[in-house]
This record gives sequence, C-alpha cells and structure tokens, in this order.
Amino acid sequence: MRVNLVRKERSMFETEMKRESVSTKPSMFEKVLVSMDLSPATEALVSALPGLSAFGTREITIVHVAKPIRGSTSEALATVDEIRGRLNGLVDQLREVGFEVSVRVPIGAPIPEVLKAVETKDPDLVMVGSRSHTLISDAFIGSVAWDIVRKAGRPVLLQRIEPNRGDPEAALQSPGSGLPKHVVFPTDFSDTAERAHPWLLELAKENGPSFSLLHVLSSVSDEGRKAAERRLEELAAALRERGATEVGYRVTIGTPYEEILNAGGNRVDAMVVMGTHGRGLLPGVVLGSVGRQMVRHASARVLLLPGSESEG
Repeated sequence: MRVNLVRKERSMFETEMKRESVSTKPSMFEKVLVSMDLSPATEALVSALPGLSAFGTREITIVHVAKPIRGSTSEALATVDEIRGRLNGLVDQLREVGFEVSVRVPIGAPIPEVLKAVETKDPDLVMVGSRSHTLISDAFIGSVAWDIVRKAGRPVLLQRIEPNRGDPEAALQSPGSGLPKHVVFPTDFSDTAERAHPWLLELAKENGPSFSLLHVLSSVSDEGRKAAERRLEELAAALRERGATEVGYRVTIGTPYEEILNAGGNRVDAMVVMGTHGRGLLPGVVLGSVGRQMVRHASARVLLLPGSESEG
C-alpha cells in the first residue's frame, strides 16, 4: 500500500506543529535518526516528529531502506527518486518549524543499512515505530531495534503507534509525543542503568513528568530490600532537587515486565527508560522473551539505553 505522507498526515502533523517548535534549550537528543518503512504505520510516526523539539532536537535524519530491485541501475535510481519524492512533503514541513532535515534512501537489507546510517550520521538517538498488543511489528522490532541497541551503541526510542479506536482497521495514531507526563525507570543498579541518570535528571528539570523508580527481584531479604530502597531514595532526592515534584519508588518481587506495566508502562502518556545489559533480572530479559513481552504490550514509549561492551 502506498502511503501519501503529505495528504493523509497533513492535518495531524500541523496540529502537532502548533504545539511544538524547535527548542532553544540544551539538548537531550540534538541529532535524531528516524527509521521509516513507508507502511501505513509511518503516517502515525510522522505525526510524532514535531514532538522531538521538546527534547532539544535540531537535526533529523530520515532513513528508508529500499528493497533491492532486479533490474537496471536506472530502474533502481528511479525507485529511490520516487521514495525521496514521497518524503519531500514531510521534509519541507519539518524544515518549516526549524529542524535541519536530511533523507537517506539506501538500497539493501534493513539492518545493515540502518546501522551504516547510524555510523555515518552519529545520532544521539534512533527512533522507530512500534505497535503494541500485536505481533505485526515483531519482526522489525525484534531485529532492527535490538540490533541497533546491541551494535550501534545508541539510545533507541520505540515510538508507540496504535489504532485510534477499538477497530483494528481504524487509522493509526501515535498517542504520545513530546515530553512524557510520567517516567518509569526500572533499574538493577548496574553501570548501564546509572548511565540513564543524566537523562532522568534532564527530564526532571522540565517540571512536568512524575517518576516511578522500580527495582524488581525474584526474591529479596529485608537487608537487600533496605539497601535497594536507600539507592532508589538517593536517585529520588536528586530528581526532586532538579525540580521533580512527584517521585515514587518501589522494591518489589514479581515478573519484571508486569511490574513495569503496573508502574506506568501501560500509560500512553508515559515513557519507560531502561538499560539493555547489566546484572540482575531486568537487563538480562530486555533482549530476551520477557523484555520483548514488555515492549510488545506496553502502551508507553520505551527508551532503550545500550550498555558498554564489558557489560554485554
């Protein structure tokens, strides 16, 4: 199905542009690479892009990987030109609100080509669309996003894309964009998890989101619980000092992804921030079946932070 990005998305996009303009504040993610497949879900992803300004984004690179074509070089170039033409309207609208925008349309396999673009453009963040409550996007989320997290060493934002009604055939929308109203931070106290602290502190300065700090274990002693609570309280105090007015924390026993959902991962206006390597349960499951269940079922956006090679 061909997606007319300009006509179908213009009203939704313009609504978001009225809410957001390119920020002059310090940037969390100044350079963002957005991976698009030009499916119907892309229309919803497009509508979320103006919200990147809330994170201080100034430069956006749009990447669409075209399938190899069995034919002449001229046919391949014509296909690339057609794709670029379909993206031009989006590019123009993003530029109107102050973003610097570039488009890359390599031909080949999605994973290697997206990773090449990441290496070349050196973004602070990679953004991809994600459908929850479905297996439709599992092949994409299970490959491109995870491989970016593992291999590219960049944060990856999974932007939620949902039907706007209960009807599965309804038009898709991206219900959360801009700064989240609630942030869920599950931590195992690893180095990877602690690398999320600067981003959490930056979010706290915005005087907007509430925070839920979470440590999940299969079992815990009283001594272990108290030690974990002390560490969570230290982070909570730092967030309050930066301006957060509502910070809660909890040490609990249970299934990690279910506890994350209960803490706010099931809210469309929330963001889950989590590491992908480290000690304990959470990082180990992020790239495994439990973590994929959380990503698949959460309604919140999910920001996955890569660990160092030593942690992997």
